[in-house]
Amino acid sequence: MTTDVRGLLCTQCGRHVPVESRATGCPRCEGVLQVEYDIERLRERVTRHSLGREERGVWRFRDVLPLGARAQRISLGEGGTYLHRCDRLATKTGVGNLFLKDETINPTGSFIDRGMAVEISAVRDWGVREVHCWSLGNLAVSMSAYAARAGLPAVVTMSENVASDVGKFYQVLAYGARVTRSGESSDAVLAYGGGDDRHHVVMSTNPFFLEGVKTTAYEVMMQLQWTPPDWVVVPMGSGGHITQVWRAVLEMEQLGLLDDGRPRLIGVQNTRCAPIVEALRNGHDERIEPCRDHSFITRDIGVRSPRCGVSALRAIRESNGTAIAVTDSQTIDSVRSLARLEGVFAEPSSATVIAAVGLLVDDGVVDRQDMVVCMVTGMGLKAPEITRDLVRDDTRLRTLLRRVEDSISPAALGMTKRRILILLGQEPLYGYAIRKRLESEFGVRISIPSVYQHLSELVSLGLVERAGMTQTYQGRVRNYYILTGRGHDLLLGLS
Repeated sequence: MTTDVRGLLCTQCGRHVPVESRATGCPRCEGVLQVEYDIERLRERVTRHSLGREERGVWRFRDVLPLGARAQRISLGEGGTYLHRCDRLATKTGVGNLFLKDETINPTGSFIDRGMAVEISAVRDWGVREVHCWSLGNLAVSMSAYAARAGLPAVVTMSENVASDVGKFYQVLAYGARVTRSGESSDAVLAYGGGDDRHHVVMSTNPFFLEGVKTTAYEVMMQLQWTPPDWVVVPMGSGGHITQVWRAVLEMEQLGLLDDGRPRLIGVQNTRCAPIVEALRNGHDERIEPCRDHSFITRDIGVRSPRCGVSALRAIRESNGTAIAVTDSQTIDSVRSLARLEGVFAEPSSATVIAAVGLLVDDGVVDRQDMVVCMVTGMGLKAPEITRDLVRDDTRLRTLLRRVEDSISPAALGMTKRRILILLGQEPLYGYAIRKRLESEFGVRISIPSVYQHLSELVSLGLVERAGMTQTYQGRVRNYYILTGRGHDLLLGLS
C-alpha cells in the first residue's frame, strides 16, 4: 500500500477504518468508504508534469491511486479515452462547446474498466483466490474480463427476477465466469461475508474501485489543459461516478493542478427510476427514497436504492449543479443522434446525458456559450436490440432489419427456445414459472440463469417482449414475458 494513504473514511458516519482491513463498507453503519490520502505528502511530488509521463491510461495517475509501487498492476489498456469536440451534436443540443468523454472504447466497452483495473490489482496483491459480484451488467462483464487477465476464478450471481442485456451476457460467458443465481443481491454478499481472505465481493461502491473511476475526471482536466469546463454531465446509477468526479476535482484543486474555477455537475437518471433526482427536487440532504419503477431501456442506471446517493447529492449541491431525469423516448433519440451525428454508438444509459443537455439549454440552466463535457460511459453493442427502436420510423430499414432477423427460421431455433415460445403462446409467464413448466410439461431441467439467457436472446430477436411486472409478498419482482406479433407468426411455423 502506498504510504500516502491514511486510511478509509465512511462517507455516512465519518468513521475511520484501517485500509489493511480490506473493508468494502463501513463496519458500523454499512456506509460507503472512501480512501483518505495525505494531501501534503502528495503535493510534494504530484505535479502536472509528473502526471504527464509517457504511460497512458489509468496507471498514468498511479501517484493518486492507493496501490503501492510493488503491487502488480492488472491492465487491459483501460483509460486514455478520447475527448471529442462535437460541433454537429452541439448544434442539435444548442450548446456552444460540447465535448464527449468517450468511455465506449475501454477494453470491455465501459468506464467500469477503470475501477476494475484498480480493484482487481488490489485483490491480486492481497492474495484473494476468487472474486464474486451480483450483476449481469457492465460490472459483471468487467470483473469477468479482469479476473481472467489476473488468473482469478470469477463467479457472477444473477437474480432469478432480472433479465440481462444480451450483449453483456455474451461477454460474461465468453470470459469464462461461472454464472449462478440468487433471489436477492444481498444473498451474494452475505454468502461470503462481504469478502474474506479467499473470496472478495466486487461492488461498484468498493473504495478501491471508486478510486479507479475518479481517473475519468483527471483525464478530462488534463485533456483540457487543466482548465475546468463549465459543466460535467454524468449518468447516475449508484451515484458513485458523479461522486468521484467531484472528489477528483477537489483533489486536483488541493494539489494545485487546476486553473481557476470548478465545473458544475449535472446528474442524469431515467424518469421511471430517479431517486437521486427526486431527493434533490424535494430538498432532501441525507435521505434517498427508493424508487419502485424501472426502465428496461436504461437498465444499467436503474438503481432503486443508490448506495452513493447521498454523496452524489452533496457533490451536485457543492458544485452548484443540478440533476434531471429524461424519458425513454428522449434517450432513444439521443442514442440515434450520438451515432449519426458523431459516430459514437452508446448504450441507452450513457446517451441520457445528451438528452439532458438539450433540455437544460432549453430551460436556460445551461448557457448556449458554456463548455459542457458529457461522460458517455458504455457502448451500444451491449444492448444491440435498441437498434430496432432507432429505425422504427423508417419502413425500408425496418424491412431490411426484419429480413436479417428472419434468417432465424423455426428450424434454426434450439429446442428449448421453441418450447419457451410454445409456453408463452398459452399465457404470460415469468422466469421461474417458465422453468417449472419446462420441467413438468417437457421434462426439461434447466437453471434460472439459462432461462433468462434464452429469454434475453428471444427478446433480442424480436420474438418475445416484457409485458409488465408484479411484486410478491416477499418483495421480489416478477417480470412477465409474452410473444410479439413476430413470435406468434414464428410459433405458427412450429406447429
